[in-house]
Amino acid sequence: MQPSYLTPHARIDKRLTGELGCFANAPIRSGETVAAFGGRVVTRAYVDTMAPADAFLALQIDEDLFLVSIGIDPSDCIHHRCDPNCGISGASMLVAMRDIAVGEELTFDYAMSEGSDFDEFECQCGAALCRHKVTGHDWMLPELQRRYRGNFSPYLAKRISELASIGSERRAFAY
Repeated sequence: MQPSYLTPHARIDKRLTGELGCFANAPIRSGETVAAFGGRVVTRAYVDTMAPADAFLALQIDEDLFLVSIGIDPSDCIHHRCDPNCGISGASMLVAMRDIAVGEELTFDYAMSEGSDFDEFECQCGAALCRHKVTGHDWMLPELQRRYRGNFSPYLAKRISELASIGSERRAFAY
């Protein structure tokens, strides 16, 4: 039994880059659950001891907690894209942010879940909106906060709310 869930409306196949990806094999409606990540929960200190190839599969779910896959499973084949078609729901589920057509690759922006520097990389997703570098601070970008509203991991949504409160207090104090 797989520790994760992948919708039956998706299949694993090779991407143009040669690595495996998840692709819609049937239409997926906006709001439909496409994946639920599973595994074991570990601390950042543990992630730091992992081999880079294994740490790449970690999903940050709280300030110092990560969900780590136990072996490769289908949800590990859902990759980053700066203009994704899926978003985070809760701490470890992905939902379609829009209707997804047959043949489309399922993707999400790591800015929706990653708030630390453990998995920063040069992005080559090819999207018109590509940031070219994915960092643990991308969730702070106002344009991403607007675009992904409602699709951030709960701990990042809390951080965003706290930042907004601080900004409101500063604006009120300035008057």
